[in-house]
Amino acid sequence: MPVTSIISTAKRAAKKSSPQAKKGNKAPPEAVSSQTEFPVPAYQFAIEIGGETIAFFQSVSGLSIQRKVDPMPEGGQNAFTQEFPGRLNYGHVTLEVGLTSSTMFWKWMMQGQSDGMVSKKDFFLIQNQPNPKAGTPTFVEAKRWSFYQAFPVSWKLSNLSVDSTQKIAIETLELSFQSFELQS
Repeated sequence: MPVTSIISTAKRAAKKSSPQAKKGNKAPPEAVSSQTEFPVPAYQFAIEIGGETIAFFQSVSGLSIQRKVDPMPEGGQNAFTQEFPGRLNYGHVTLEVGLTSSTMFWKWMMQGQSDGMVSKKDFFLIQNQPNPKAGTPTFVEAKRWSFYQAFPVSWKLSNLSVDSTQKIAIETLELSFQSFELQS
């Protein structure tokens, strides 16, 4: 379920169960919380570059590895063709994040627009999960992938409209990279 749907459902449930919703009662001012609470998502994704967390992501897609297979017909053998393992190919990884005031991804994408000199970066993709032992909503690392020599190949912003005040603007960054590996 998308985060925006979870938030909307939580808001509706909070309104129905609030003291104001029951019998038209007004809650005393001290009972009203100044901060609305929402369910914590099961997982969150973060990008770490140079030991610093750059952004938290709603969605990560495209993590894939494919091995090229080299077929080799064998003389006199018509029942099958021998196949030998070849090179690995990596798909592009796509990251989606709610638009913030940070311009890091935009600037990275626009680098090299006139001279083709794009800065390649190594980074970690970290998957966090809620810490079941903590009393407060804290996260612990579940998985960590290392990406090498990454650079942006596509940047996109979701449609913007004055009609969609309840929606979050989504920034999408697609990255090419030399290789990646699972750390933990």
